[in-house]
Amino acid sequence: MGNKQPQCGLILENREGKVLLQLRDNRPDILFPNLWGTFGGEIEDGETPEMAITREIREETGYELHDPEYVDNFLYESRVIHIYRKIDHTITPEDLAIHEGQKGMFFSLEEVKNLGCAANSKEIVIAYFQKFH
Repeated sequence: MGNKQPQCGLILENREGKVLLQLRDNRPDILFPNLWGTFGGEIEDGETPEMAITREIREETGYELHDPEYVDNFLYESRVIHIYRKIDHTITPEDLAIHEGQKGMFFSLEEVKNLGCAANSKEIVIAYFQKFH
């Protein structure tokens, strides 16, 4: 499966059927600065992907994720990305305390198609919409 540390990402969907994405920091020392992607990150040694996504979402947004649904895994270069989803009909951007990245916003499929996205985030979100909508 490759030799790079696996990652995890979350697609959090609100009552309008829009999904939450993160605008990455605009710093030259990170990959894909100032582009949109899913919240998530590296799976640490000893963690399951579900443990990692729960931790990452808490750290990055303050959101307490419970019982995320596994969607699929995607490959980016030689790194596996485990994608989860959660549908929360009560969530609003104001409910989130963004601790990583510039901000979080909810987007429709059509809006995502026109965004500048990090790595294969656009492919992941489009595949999600095709599978569940």
